Amino acid sequence: MNTQRIYLVKHGETEENLQGIHQGRAVGGRLSERGRADIRWVGACLAAAGVTVDQLLVSPMSRCRESAELLTAALAPADVRVDERLAAKDSGHLGGQPRELAAAEAARHGVPIHRLRTPGGESSEDVQARYVDLWDEVRSGARRTTVLLGHGGGIACLLLWLTGNGFDRYLQHVPGSAGVTCVEIGGPAPRVRLMNVSPADLPVLLHSRSAR
Repeated sequence: MNTQRIYLVKHGETEENLQGIHQGRAVGGRLSERGRADIRWVGACLAAAGVTVDQLLVSPMSRCRESAELLTAALAPADVRVDERLAAKDSGHLGGQPRELAAAEAARHGVPIHRLRTPGGESSEDVQARYVDLWDEVRSGARRTTVLLGHGGGIACLLLWLTGNGFDRYLQHVPGSAGVTCVEIGGPAPRVRLMNVSPADLPVLLHSRSAR
């Protein structure tokens, strides 16, 4: 059986991240200078490791589309498409607000911020369901190497599902900006070869674990 690899990549750092803004879907986001450099580095590392990308699926948010353009320049994937299932969590009225407001509202409701569901917004379970739906579609397809470029919350939700963990472990599964995960599919169960690796650590781990 041929091994299929699925890479999960979080978008690069944004200017709004630096300003302490909770983006959600209300703010598309603009990559910071560091964010652009990190994504370029990720693309260069994957290319140097011989990764050939068959398809790149991207969140519709501008911070992800900008990241995708930078990855595409390095990796030249055969197919690049926006997929709504990779979108950021709908945080309702908290989107675009200072992060402290979201934290304060979660505290008033007595829940961690990642479990907060605003009126008309999504829960983390909702986000997990659509990320898992996309995952199942990709893994059942014929493409050998896929990159899913999305958001920290969505990637964390998917990793919880893949590793059999509950939402009490959510924070331990959130990637940093431009963090990279590699999952291999070729046996009875998916195998996480790399998880939330930072751009700085990526070259060594890519080669040492042959995640290409």
